Amino acid sequence: MNYRSSELLEKAKYYCNELSKHHILSKYWYELALVLKGSTARGNSDQYSDIDLVFFCDKNILDRIVKDYYDEGLISREDGIFLPLPEWIGHYNLESYDNLIGYFKEKNYPEIWEYTNVIILHDELNRFSGIIEEYIDYVFQDVIADIKDKYLNLQLTLDWLRHPLKRGDELSVILHCSNIIRLICQLSYLIDEKTYPHDKWLFYYLKETEFGSRKENKIKELGKNIINNSIPLQVDKELDEYSQYVLADGIITDLKNQIQLKYGNQPWLDEWYSFV
Repeated sequence: MNYRSSELLEKAKYYCNELSKHHILSKYWYELALVLKGSTARGNSDQYSDIDLVFFCDKNILDRIVKDYYDEGLISREDGIFLPLPEWIGHYNLESYDNLIGYFKEKNYPEIWEYTNVIILHDELNRFSGIIEEYIDYVFQDVIADIKDKYLNLQLTLDWLRHPLKRGDELSVILHCSNIIRLICQLSYLIDEKTYPHDKWLFYYLKETEFGSRKENKIKELGKNIINNSIPLQVDKELDEYSQYVLADGIITDLKNQIQLKYGNQPWLDEWYSFV
């Protein structure tokens, strides 16, 4: 944990104690869990980071707290709470345990990644930690199905890239290549049976995956070569004359080999067009 994270963590603990004295929250404190998430919890805070606190509780408790806040004029909305800490050093919001369980059941990988990389500040009933422990193994019970879906989407996006390249549609090329990079990164995590973060951190942590550690520079090269501002995109060229396509196709081929090495020769790897 870097110095900035340690500094913010101590402040988060301070605000945890202050919130425990809040005239509304204190009435429900025993039934609440409070976690610190984000870069501060992961230990890589920088000058742009803040304190991101999330309360968890049962839905009926959440509804009562929201009503209490609303009735006292502390919030102007009736569907939830999102409030700043003093001087906007951070903020806090409330979620239900049902939402947390839903992230696992729906395989919402970015949210699972987020909430399995937290620091628990208060969880007297062990509800939050108990849910994480109970549902974490559920996530990768059928990971090959998720890998297949993303791989087919990846191949289809590469196939669609042909047309905007040949038409010289630069904006569409940017959109397709960006989606290709996102899918490659997401697959890199799933192949290792790891959840993946939101886009903001997707490439940052890529080197922690086996594929990403080997192909990080190649993926970065693809990103840098999506559009060359000094040379207009040429129309009606052969596909092997477009560096974007060649780079993407090469990375996808390597990714296919990585999947095959770990999960065997799946029929949809080579004949993907028969499965979309």
